[in-house]
Amino acid sequence: MPYRRLPPLNALRSFEAVARHGSFKSAAGELCVTPAALSQQVRKLEEDLGVELFTRENRSITITAAGMRLNAGLTEGFMRIRDAVESVTPAHKRLVVSCGAPFAAKWLTPRLGGFMREHPNVGISLTSSPDNEAYSSNGVDVGICLGHSTQQDLEQEWLTEETLVPLASPAFIEEHRLSEPRDIMRVPIIWDDGLAFAGGPTWETWFAELGLDPANANRGVHFGRHNDRAIDAAAAGAGVALCRSTLASMDIGSGRLAIPFGPVLATGVRYQLLHRASAETAALVTTFKNWLIGEMTGAANDCPLAAEPRLAIV
Repeated sequence: MPYRRLPPLNALRSFEAVARHGSFKSAAGELCVTPAALSQQVRKLEEDLGVELFTRENRSITITAAGMRLNAGLTEGFMRIRDAVESVTPAHKRLVVSCGAPFAAKWLTPRLGGFMREHPNVGISLTSSPDNEAYSSNGVDVGICLGHSTQQDLEQEWLTEETLVPLASPAFIEEHRLSEPRDIMRVPIIWDDGLAFAGGPTWETWFAELGLDPANANRGVHFGRHNDRAIDAAAAGAGVALCRSTLASMDIGSGRLAIPFGPVLATGVRYQLLHRASAETAALVTTFKNWLIGEMTGAANDCPLAAEPRLAIV
């Protein structure tokens, strides 16, 4: 029995997207066409089928009973097509990435969408496995960590150096009229103690380098290694935080945080990429490494820190 002639696949795909979104505008964004072009495709489909698929009232649309029946079949049909395509394509590759929770929350996770758009066939599993044995026992492929020591059993790539910079919300800066370092004496301060384990600088270091009494730094809220919470507290207006510029780069770029005054402290501690020497994952690790370096370079360029004086802490 010959098949009945089907409408153009593009028209059916257009209708399914509009029915799913309930909007020509949203569906047009998904399919990368204009709403007018999408509307024309649906109109042609309605003419071809001889039925009305949507009722149109002012700027809203409602799917008809005929449209609902058609959409149910199309949804199932497109899912079967997807499954058939995936059944003959290579299995998706997956990379297990280990990093600290603050770095994952404030830096990596918000940027992973970009990696997935560039590499849709690569899956990412995030985990936190601080010890080297996890690279073999837990299947970790790549680790991102902050430190200054070398790892004997793993391949190592040095990335960017971390710096510390005073940050506060724009509203807090305006309310307290912060314009020079001495203004820190009259406002609450927030401690990110995450670098203490590596001998990094603290608020006391910052006070001392500016000729201010370090004893005045013994106040405020301490967040231990929960660096992301110190950043969020500053963004919420709790005070001025001495934060890792890498972790805070997205909050600075979005305007949630601003730099009321310098200086920036060089920590002498760098991020490093660690991975196993494995021929099986070498290409995938290189892909992730190149993307990571590009993102770190872009974040550093977008963060307005270069003009600030830097105090080297050795």
